[in-house]
Amino acid sequence: MNHAGQARALPATAVAVLVTILTAGCALSGHPVPSNPNPKSLDIGVNSTDPLIPPNGNEGYGRTLESARMAEAVIDPVEADASLKFSFETGGALPLPTPAKATRVLAKTVRPVLERYGMLAGFMVGGADKEQVGAPVTGRSRLLTVVLLRFPDANAAQHAAREMDAADTAVSPENMPVVIANQPSAFAHWRPNVPTLAATMAHESFVISVLVGHTSPDLAVLTGVARQAFEAQSTRLGGFSATPPDKLAALPLDSDGMLAKLIAEVPGRWPFPTVAITDYEQNAGWRTAAMVSGIVFGPRGSYLNGSRKHQSSVELDAINGWNELERYPDAIAARRAFPEPELEHDSAIRPAPTPDAVPDVRCFEQLDVPPQIPLRIICRLVHGRYIALIRGRDLKSTHQQVAAQLALLLNSE
Repeated sequence: MNHAGQARALPATAVAVLVTILTAGCALSGHPVPSNPNPKSLDIGVNSTDPLIPPNGNEGYGRTLESARMAEAVIDPVEADASLKFSFETGGALPLPTPAKATRVLAKTVRPVLERYGMLAGFMVGGADKEQVGAPVTGRSRLLTVVLLRFPDANAAQHAAREMDAADTAVSPENMPVVIANQPSAFAHWRPNVPTLAATMAHESFVISVLVGHTSPDLAVLTGVARQAFEAQSTRLGGFSATPPDKLAALPLDSDGMLAKLIAEVPGRWPFPTVAITDYEQNAGWRTAAMVSGIVFGPRGSYLNGSRKHQSSVELDAINGWNELERYPDAIAARRAFPEPELEHDSAIRPAPTPDAVPDVRCFEQLDVPPQIPLRIICRLVHGRYIALIRGRDLKSTHQQVAAQLALLLNSE
């Protein structure tokens, strides 16, 4: 999530204390401490307020965690084309921990290739030059999807890149090979008179796969964006430290303690890392929707997973189903980010009541709720250096989740 700033207003109790000090003609030493409610006094419903202890992981969970780590190594689409400032409403940034998940955004014929060469982890990011309502439509916008896949070694990546392109090319007899300037190791193809191009290239133990879309079948533009994407992505990979394959199973499920501070979807149950993907239609790359859980993104992953409309100082973003917990450098940065322009200026959303006895929270009601995601209430809570985003079906249960989230943060201090 990415947010604009606003100064914090003093609560009435702080004003009263300040007036008393001034009229008494004295000063107090030390640092001000916020007044917080007693966690036991809050209406938390069935929710738990005790921090959970993360269990041990395994290789499957490790691949999902490594895929989330790869968000820090993937490019922002604007690095390939400065016009691609907008995220996709569906599938804008997504971990791809298995060949099965990866081929929900790549051609399904590619899956045997990924399995044959031992794909370990992956991540995708998409960008467009216009605000996208629903899934992007080919030919209406400039579009780019970058899929970054990791393999056991450079040899496996090189073979995989070549065979991925061959498998994708074979999907249609109209596909023709294309050369990407200054990228002799890249493989690419397109269908003449169709404004898209797919290209694949190995870089060390990674495979970079791009899908480029334009408003017309302009091959120079399509290949130019692909070339820029390859160059930018290869450069960015130079700063990424990948987890050795034999260490994936040992990756901690909550190395920064963020998930332990975020309320559980099911009380007392640890949120294991998962990625769920839904296809809107058989159109690789641009018509997928997804939900992740048990994932903590770093600063780049948090930005790419958000709206990308403005920069953010988020350090970490924990996601557990529909709820999120962001950590900022300090309480001042969190307070600046607390207002949410996308919520406060959306005509399809109106302010909603906030829970009793819970300070520093704002709630909204969505007026047009999609039947497949019946989450009507959205609440944002700021506490110290943390901002929590809680989504719920109705006002009462969402208020109880917000109260439980505050209690959990207090109990974690």
